[in-house]
Amino acid sequence: MGWTYLSRAALARAKAQMDEESTGVRDEIGFLTIHQRYADRFFPGTSVLHTRARYAIFVPWLFEDLAGLIGPAAARALRERERELAGRLKNAGESQVIGGRVFPKASSQPPSTVYWNALAVWGILRSRADGRTISRSQAHRQLKGAGAAIDDDGQPLLSPEPPFLALPERPGSWRSGPITLRLTSKEASFLREHLGQLRPIGGKELSLLSRLVRAEIGAPSGMWAAETRALAGPDQFALGRAEQVASLAGIGRAVYDALLEHTLEAVDRREMSTRHRNHLTAIAREVGPVAANLDVKGLEGDIGALPVKLRAVVLATKDWIASKTQDPVPLLDIYTAAEARKGPRARLAPTPNGRARRLEWSSDEHGLATPLHYRWSQVSTLLNDLVDAE
Repeated sequence: MGWTYLSRAALARAKAQMDEESTGVRDEIGFLTIHQRYADRFFPGTSVLHTRARYAIFVPWLFEDLAGLIGPAAARALRERERELAGRLKNAGESQVIGGRVFPKASSQPPSTVYWNALAVWGILRSRADGRTISRSQAHRQLKGAGAAIDDDGQPLLSPEPPFLALPERPGSWRSGPITLRLTSKEASFLREHLGQLRPIGGKELSLLSRLVRAEIGAPSGMWAAETRALAGPDQFALGRAEQVASLAGIGRAVYDALLEHTLEAVDRREMSTRHRNHLTAIAREVGPVAANLDVKGLEGDIGALPVKLRAVVLATKDWIASKTQDPVPLLDIYTAAEARKGPRARLAPTPNGRARRLEWSSDEHGLATPLHYRWSQVSTLLNDLVDAE
């Protein structure tokens, strides 16, 4: 087993795929773009794969424990240590253990993968000399202090300093004995210091995550709750637009599912349930009034210009909501055009390949559409972990 350095673009694609797959989202139309951009603005460094805050301490400890190893030997040792950690946490009765479901096998997405970006964004992992995030293999090399890479001008790419900032003291049970996911007070203070200073990329104001961490009140009752809005500061209006487009995306996903049911019935001549068409009516009634107020220009001011076809879907869906019709068919062409980005995997396409893909789809097994969540569940757990430290 070796280490592969990925470019920023490759890392971004991998992160998007992990976000999509881990939440069970089938992002045919592209709403995940909105989800990721707002989530990164409000909650920098977070991921849908995050479970508990203490992993942000565990991962650097694991690397420091392996100081002296590099290359395949370091990769194998880290994989085994993460596998052992999963077993110890599971034996302690913890329920949000990364790798707990597959133990005693090693996880395909271990803590060092899941939390690496967070460690960089949160300032716990030092950057390379050129400002980019170091890879895991480079971290091992820095810990050994050997073979620092240089650029074409002979300048070092890696800092001569250790890859991680000075960490809280390890508990006596770190190497053996009982270990849990509950933070100590010193560990919570360490994380609070770093999380309390986060700003979105290119932003000058503190992120919503930082404001919530600084309040030291644990997780509010919801992302749209009054206590969250009260702490949002200059993000109050962006938070409102995020709620509106989250609702619109939930309706949009329901539109897509309803269009599939319609196409299977009207074009493919299959007997078809109305489950998703009924759900479209229900979700449009529930969150439509919120979605109808979306300011699309304000949305793009918050998170940047949307892809052309996604923007067209957002505008058309907003108009459809305002029309108060229950028939999604008028949106078929524009949703089909947006799904074309999926290539041969597109289901709405009026092609033999599209028909074959539709035949694989089950109305009864496909989950009902919901609004975007912006990783709020993971953020809530993080906030509660900080205030529940022992």
